[in-house]
Amino acid sequence: MNVERMVREVLAELGIAPAKSIQRPGTAVPGKVDTRDPSELVVDARVVTMDAVLGRLATVRRLVVSRQAVVTPAVRDELLRRGIALGYAGSANGHAPAVRRLVMIVSGADFDPAALVAVLGREGVKVECSASDCVIAATDQLTAEVVKPDTLGVLLTQHVAAGLCLANRLRGVRAVTGVEAPAVAAATAAVGANLLVVDPLAESFFPLKQMVTEFCRGGGRPCPDVFCARLA
Repeated sequence: MNVERMVREVLAELGIAPAKSIQRPGTAVPGKVDTRDPSELVVDARVVTMDAVLGRLATVRRLVVSRQAVVTPAVRDELLRRGIALGYAGSANGHAPAVRRLVMIVSGADFDPAALVAVLGREGVKVECSASDCVIAATDQLTAEVVKPDTLGVLLTQHVAAGLCLANRLRGVRAVTGVEAPAVAAATAAVGANLLVVDPLAESFFPLKQMVTEFCRGGGRPCPDVFCARLA
């Protein structure tokens, strides 16, 4: 299945339309291009697809997107092919700031998280990992943690539906799931998710690593204003 199309379908289900507005640093008018710095392109879009950058990368050395943006795999591959750096607006080093603290619990799954914790650690994510025999207890523990500042949670369990239902009953908790990184990124951006519930045995290690990494990228996200009354 075409990943770009899949991302669009996920966003459509969530009621989010991919924006296509382009702007340059120092401007606030969508669609305006500032030719003073042709080596840097700023895309002000919730979802950065190939349509948003097509024909605009010839002289670009750095693409800058917002902290909450979802950059599709096709765009990332094109940037890599062209040797173009990906930066994030509002970040001192140009990279997406990772969450400062990630609480991860394995429950109801025969899964060793050591390799995943190691990968996240190399990317600067501090992981506090534990195991629980009870998905209810694990969910209660995580929901108590993710309401704290600069904290995200990951529940690795085969009981995904139960974990989602248990977590989303509590105010301040916004739990999402997915089977691929683009879907996780889209859902996370849509509701400002602070808890990811995923089955670690449903896919191989690489897709799992991609999903968790994408969830952590950008750090803790605020609840969108439109949902604050119900979800914050």
